[in-house]
Order: sequence, then C-alpha cells, then structure tokens
Amino acid sequence: MHSLVHKEHLAFQCIHSASIARSRRTASDHCTVTSSGRIVKPSFLHMSAIAPNQDNSTVQTVSKRKRVMNFLGLQNSKEEKPLESGPFDVTTVKELDEYFDDVKLRFRKGKSKNQAGAPTEKSRKVIDYDALVASLSVEGDTQIIGSAEHKDLVHPVVQLLHERRRQIEKIKTESETDSVNSKHVYRTMPPEDGCRIALAVEGGGMRGCVTAGMVTAIHHLGLEDTIDVVYGSSAGTVIGAYFITRQLPWYGPEVYYDMLTSAGTDFINTKRFLRALGLGFLDPRLAKDVIFRRNHGKPVLDLSYLLRTTMQENKPLDWETFERMQKVQPLKVMASGLRSEKAIIMDMERGSFRNIKEMASCMQASCLLPGVAGPVMNMKTNAVDDSSETVMIPRNNEGGDGEPLADSLLFEPMPYRAALLEKATHVLVLRSRPDGVDVTGKTSIFEKLIFRRFFLKKNSLRNIYEYMRKGLHKKRYAEDVIVLNEAANDMNRPYSDTEKPHLLPIAVPPGSPEVKRLETGREPILQGVRRGFARAYDALVEDVEQRGKGTEMAMKMFPDDILDYDPKTYTSTHESAYASYLEEMKKSSEK
Repeated sequence: MHSLVHKEHLAFQCIHSASIARSRRTASDHCTVTSSGRIVKPSFLHMSAIAPNQDNSTVQTVSKRKRVMNFLGLQNSKEEKPLESGPFDVTTVKELDEYFDDVKLRFRKGKSKNQAGAPTEKSRKVIDYDALVASLSVEGDTQIIGSAEHKDLVHPVVQLLHERRRQIEKIKTESETDSVNSKHVYRTMPPEDGCRIALAVEGGGMRGCVTAGMVTAIHHLGLEDTIDVVYGSSAGTVIGAYFITRQLPWYGPEVYYDMLTSAGTDFINTKRFLRALGLGFLDPRLAKDVIFRRNHGKPVLDLSYLLRTTMQENKPLDWETFERMQKVQPLKVMASGLRSEKAIIMDMERGSFRNIKEMASCMQASCLLPGVAGPVMNMKTNAVDDSSETVMIPRNNEGGDGEPLADSLLFEPMPYRAALLEKATHVLVLRSRPDGVDVTGKTSIFEKLIFRRFFLKKNSLRNIYEYMRKGLHKKRYAEDVIVLNEAANDMNRPYSDTEKPHLLPIAVPPGSPEVKRLETGREPILQGVRRGFARAYDALVEDVEQRGKGTEMAMKMFPDDILDYDPKTYTSTHESAYASYLEEMKKSSEK
C-alpha cells in the first residue's frame, strides 16, 4: 500500500498537471518586479527560490509546490514557521484551551506590527491553525494502571468490576438455570449496587483490532456480565456488538485478521484516492466511475463489505442473542451530527434500529470516514400512526429536515462522554492508539483537499469544514486523552464514591507499533489483537502477581498457528475459523 506521503506527492503531481494550463493563462498574476522596475514572468519549470537577473538584482520566485498550494487556496504550515518552534507539550485541559486560543500569539498569520512593535489588531485575530496543530504535542500516559511495579495501586473501576464478578459467580452457583446457560447467552445481573458501568470502545478503522483484543481479555477474565451498557465509536460499534453476543474469543476478532485482510479491493481500494480528490479523470482505471457514477462512485473504503458481507453473511452476528441482550446490556452507536454539530447516540430503545440491516446503517454513519467511505448518512424520522420510525438515507447534500451523519471521530472519538451524559458512574475506556505517541497528528495536504471537497463542494457544510480546518476535531481527541490521563491516576477514591465519575482508560504501552487505519496485512492485524489483549489483561487482572503476564496469555489465546490456515478455506458462518482448523488438525493427527 502506498504511504500517505506518497499519496500526497501523487496528488500534487496530478493537481499540477490539471491546473498548469490555467496557471499559464494567469501567469501575469504571478509576475514579479525587480529592484530596477523590470517585470519578470515566472518560469513554470524553475524550482529554486531565488533566481539571479541580468541587472544583478534578484527575482523572488515561487516553488511549484507552493504555486499549486496557492492555486488551491491552501497553506503549508511547514513553509511558514511559527514565531516559536514546537513541539509544545500540553498536559491540562486549561493549557489546551489557551493553546488553541493562541493566547501567547505564537501562530498569528499576520506579521505586521505597529510603531510600538506590537502586532496590529488585524494580525492578532488571524490564527494559523495549520502551524498550531503541527506544533502541538499531547500523549497518552496511563501505564500506571495494572503496573507490575506498583502492585499496591488498584484502580476503583477494577475493584468494582471484580466485586461484581464475585457476586455474579455466586448467583450462577446458586442458580437452577445452568442447563439454560449452557445453551443460550444471557447476562447474569449483579445485585443492585447503585453504580452503572459503561464500556466505551474506540475504533479507528483497522486500528480497531487493538480494542477487539481488549474486549476478548474482558471476556477471558470473566468480566463480561459486569458491564451494564456498551458505547461504540466507528469500528468500536462492530467490536461492541460481537462482545455483547459473546462471539469470542476468536469469532469476533476473526472479522479483522481473517475477513478484512483477505477481502482485497472489495473492502479497501487505494486506487480510488484520486476520485476522493475529485481527480478521478486522471486515472483511466476510474473512467467508469467518472462517466457513469459521477455522484455515487465507489469509495476507497467500502463499508458495505464490513457491515453487510461480513457482519450479516460470512461472519454473521448472532442477532437473536443481540436483540435479547439489548434489554440488559444495550449497544449505543455513536456518530457525528453534521448539522447539529454534536455527537448523536443511536440505539434500539430510541427506535434508531429494529433489525440488523437498520443497525448496519447506523454503524455505517459511525464508521463513515469523511471523503473516503461514501456519502453521508442522513437520519430522518417519519411519523407512522401513533409512533415514529428512523430511516437512513445515504446521499450527499440531501437537504430537508434530516440530520446528516458521519464518523464519530468529529465529536465522540472515545465515547465516554456519551456514557457520562447517560449517567454512567464508572466507565472502562478502550483506546486503540498507544500511549506515548502524539495523538493530534499533522493534517496533510491530502486530508485538506478531501475535507474541502467533501464538506464544502459535496455537502455545503461550511461550519463543519471550518471545524475540521481549524483542527478542532483533533482538539477534542487531545482533550479526551488529557482527561483520561488524569483519571488513570485517580486511585485514592473508593469505587462507592460516585460524586465524580470514575474513568479507567486502557491503551497499549509506549513504543508499541501503531496499526495503520487502512492496514491490510494479516500478521500486523493479529499482532494488534494480541497487544490489545495483553494490555487489557494486565490492567484488569485481579491477582496483582499476574500483572505483566499479559503478553504470555495473549500468545496462548492467539497462537502463531492462526496464521497457518487460509481464511478463505474455513468459511463456516456459525463457527470460528480457527476452531474449525484445530478440529481438522485433531482429526488428522488421530488417523
């Protein structure tokens, strides 16, 4: 797969080729004047920043890259350095707010100053958000939880989870429904304790394999029935669904390392990136899309393969169990409202979905990465007799009174906020990005072009475009990480103290390889699952002597021979592929 840098370079080459004729027609707009008054036209092949002239003056010229950016109305933060060089480490929410307000005037676009040497009023108002975001550094720091070096520290959420587990085990022992339990999945409810425990699952495209491993560890430790409600963002919605149906330890994660890695271009087709930029006409392979599917061309990321082909057909979610569990352990699907400009919660209780097809439409909204995963999903409510029903319409610029929806990353990337809004007292937050890495990232030119085309041209959503352009979605993510860092160290309050919610974040350790959002390699995905399992095991295991053994346990749960079988050979829709493989190996050895 091409790297993002290569794609960005390719995009520049294509953009330049498409615009060079127009640039030549308007070359007079780019003329420069020498110190002697001579007018000089720029050479479109000249790449240096300064060219000598015959009269020994110098002519300021502009690089091809910068001319293309100017033509597109874009700026490159790397070419315009901030007044103070970064990175700037931010560790509190107050610091983050002040940083984005640029109270220290580090990132003002205007350089003009008054006679006193202070920036002019106009200069004070214009913030260079590209430079601001590029210089920001916020990192996760939660490894104190489950640390083998701090065995005396046990987070209150872990204490409550295991207290509930013991109560549930006692109820199961005394229950007369063991025979029913062996045939059907249901949740054994813990005694009323005045608490509400939520599980918040981050996605992140293929990076969600990490949180898939984490929910498997929760299941392995016998903590699945301690959870009252599950909130999922993006791919976290799919992970949460398989957790609720208890299709673990292998069946659910196999969606990642078996199904999606063997899908080829049916799921991820990187050649369509040019179409996402509006430059599909430059690639002959996309001629059919450009000519016959001008408004509904196939996307880079085809979510129908995940949500229909995989979740409903090849690796079907146990809908009967899922529907029954909604009364005792419901799934909340998060998405971003592009008109209301806030997080949207969808669930069965609200009437957002009544069957797996309708739920898949809600999940599509939650996973809809802007510009590369198809048109927005429009949520509309229709009156039916004395009630109402929610319908989803996938179409750009739909208009009307519906709510256009896209990926939850805009307003609810880690859905603990929604859990707190709905009165959760304790939240277990599963993160897919490692601690110790800058979570804000740098917005590439490639992303800017896609955002502009998707939000402005296709959907006329200027407010959302400005929100993304200023990196405010990155600010939201950074704020979440800061809040969770603080919560990780909140160890001294008893779990019964619910005056302030208890948050327990789990993220893999610093230095861990970060799975790419569009990763398709089977081995990297399996390794991501293992890392997620290992970290959740260490963070949640009750016996402190078991801390640090997560990697060993992960290798036992997901051994190397998982990579020995061909996912396309083991296609049972009701049994794990790995379980089928082990059964076949057992029969072969007995012969």
